[in-house]
Amino acid sequence: MIRASTVSKALSTDDAPQVSRSPRLVVPRKVRHDFDPNVVPKHWLAGNAVVTHIVNGVSLLFPAGEKFFVRSVKRYLDRVVDPELREQIRGFFGQEGRHAREHERHAEMLEAQGYELREFLDRFERSLKWLEARFPESLSLAGTAAAEHYTAIMAEDAFSEHALLGEAHPVMRQLLLWHAAEEIEHKAVAFDVLESQEPSYALRMAGMFMATVVLAFWWQRATRMLLKQDGIDGREALRQLLALRGDSERRGILRDVFLRGIREYVRRDFHPWDNDNMSLVEDFLRQLDQPA
Repeated sequence: MIRASTVSKALSTDDAPQVSRSPRLVVPRKVRHDFDPNVVPKHWLAGNAVVTHIVNGVSLLFPAGEKFFVRSVKRYLDRVVDPELREQIRGFFGQEGRHAREHERHAEMLEAQGYELREFLDRFERSLKWLEARFPESLSLAGTAAAEHYTAIMAEDAFSEHALLGEAHPVMRQLLLWHAAEEIEHKAVAFDVLESQEPSYALRMAGMFMATVVLAFWWQRATRMLLKQDGIDGREALRQLLALRGDSERRGILRDVFLRGIREYVRRDFHPWDNDNMSLVEDFLRQLDQPA
């Protein structure tokens, strides 16, 4: 069962450590998806190769990315004094670890369907470790907090009425909705650690810059790699995207991940739970938490 978590009251002094503002506990859930390469079609999202590979592309980033997030937050665990935030951090570790494993299994399914991924995945993981080795741990934490804001926006979009996931294969729809729901549940954890340990607006903005560059660069490279292996060039990709242009809301989702993310995050008083969107996912999570 998920216990409701009491929202901590604001501290009276400016120099006191900030405590968690998350409205609930973060609960890891044991979920395993049936990634059968003979059942899930290659173009599992609306029968459209381009939108399928846009989502596949970001999925390929999750295993190494989630592990980076966990490492970045774990370096600060012993410094966090608020017991509620410490409990949420442990739940964050559990959720992110399970997300990484399921997206690794998704990548294995893509390989079984004939896609060559190892070189790309190795290069992406090496790039994250290069960043960790050359920049302060505080920047890794700031980058994680910003990246979690982006994933929370993507998660909210997944539950919107305009989302294409209604036209996705059931296995992939369940994977993405489970991941999205838990991203919303833990969306403030890394941010709260950053604010309690490294409360610098300049650092927060540096983390946003790093997260934006890394996500945009590697996401488009992953998508292009997959499309190339399907023999789809830029002109054909554009044609397939235009085939979805009947719904302007759908067309704007990926664009708004970055535009909305930056617009919200640059506010000095920003906090992820300013947008309390737990109501979007409560029913879904309640179903997951029911005994099998």
